[in-house]
Amino acid sequence: MLNTEELKDYFILVNSHAKKELGQNFLISSYICENIVNLLEIDEKDKILEVGPGLGALTGFLINKSEKYVAVEYDEKFVNFLNNAYSNSNLVVENKNIVKLKDFDFNKIIGNLPYYMTTEILEFLTTRFPGIKIGVFMVQKECYQRLVAKQGKDYNAYNVFLDYLYDVKQCFLVNKTNFFPMPSIDSLVFKISIKNGKELGFARVLYKTAKILFNNRRKTVSNNLNSLVKDKNLTKELILKSNIKENERAENLTQDDFVNLTDNLLNNGFLKL
Repeated sequence: MLNTEELKDYFILVNSHAKKELGQNFLISSYICENIVNLLEIDEKDKILEVGPGLGALTGFLINKSEKYVAVEYDEKFVNFLNNAYSNSNLVVENKNIVKLKDFDFNKIIGNLPYYMTTEILEFLTTRFPGIKIGVFMVQKECYQRLVAKQGKDYNAYNVFLDYLYDVKQCFLVNKTNFFPMPSIDSLVFKISIKNGKELGFARVLYKTAKILFNNRRKTVSNNLNSLVKDKNLTKELILKSNIKENERAENLTQDDFVNLTDNLLNNGFLKL
């Protein structure tokens, strides 16, 4: 990995700079990088996807350890750097926006996610592609706190989906002094691991239910759900059958509430797997 002086020299060489608008802050601690990669529990049969490798802080700890290793990088100059630096390895670098990814064959994902796209990237990958067993991500601390909220103003439909499908674990904090350029806020590394017996198919339907109920946060569950059911009496019946109070709001529901309601909507033909 590059140290601070090498990073400065690189940007002088390419007549460029780290782009704050793209969240380009580069890790300069090999100790932290190694600890992040260790969380991925790499096996030689794994197929690994790295999101936004930048100038390869994690790359040296990932190459030649698995069956497949693909890094998706948006910035073309970083793609050229990585291809030159790791030409004799199993690394394949793709120059594209991660949320435009179509072909997907990975079971483990790792990445330092830009703060302005954290939820968009996680949602894109976890709701569309089956087979993701483990993901290890570094995000701004506040982003993580919003992702794991289970009640209140930060609680949302994606939180319901993520909590149903994955065990989400905070691993360690990363002080802002470990980056160049130094950001204004500390980061946090967390890990998602697929829960035993949980399927993406049902999780997607659960997500649809949650989005309906969170569609207008000021409205009650009953009012939001009626946009799907179109029958107030039946809406009330489905809610009560799910052990939910008719005048409750989505931000106060538990994971079990969402699951029970989704089951009842499936059984009554309002949703399909």
